[in-house]
Amino acid sequence: MQKKIIKNISSKIPDLNKIKDLETLKSFGSYTEVKSRVEKRIGVSLKTNSWKQLLKRINDLSLVVNNNIEQLIFLLDEIKHLKELGPFPEAKKKISTLLAFQIKASGWKQLERNLKSIVVAFRNPDAIDPSAIFEKNKIRNFIHSSRLEGIQISDTPASKMTDVINKYRVKQ
Repeated sequence: MQKKIIKNISSKIPDLNKIKDLETLKSFGSYTEVKSRVEKRIGVSLKTNSWKQLLKRINDLSLVVNNNIEQLIFLLDEIKHLKELGPFPEAKKKISTLLAFQIKASGWKQLERNLKSIVVAFRNPDAIDPSAIFEKNKIRNFIHSSRLEGIQISDTPASKMTDVINKYRVKQ
């Protein structure tokens, strides 16, 4: 009885955005079991034939969802936001392009349901934290406003923003 409980607990797949290597993925069972659990969780078929392809698809979807989380949440807020993308085939194509993944749906409700299950499965909980979104936007805006001043900052500054400001401040 205890073995069965332990097996069921260990066979559950955690947040898909936390799976980073093959060993972790393989620890959840056989390839067909894991693939079917992931497909059931996200509600769409993953056309993969190996562990490496499955891991790559999971990581790619996780990255795309978390990079576009604000836009995806806006689209899922109300069905009218999805319909603003245009007629159904065009909206489905735009969402598939955004996700870099062919999403299948035969109607608006199914499209919304499939998109919602993908977002829920792959989103990073920190990505929708309002304070984390604010900080991310603040840094992105700082980088863009610095470009207007003629200062090129390529990525998110590793140091504090005050250090960067002090570095480029005009000395008097």
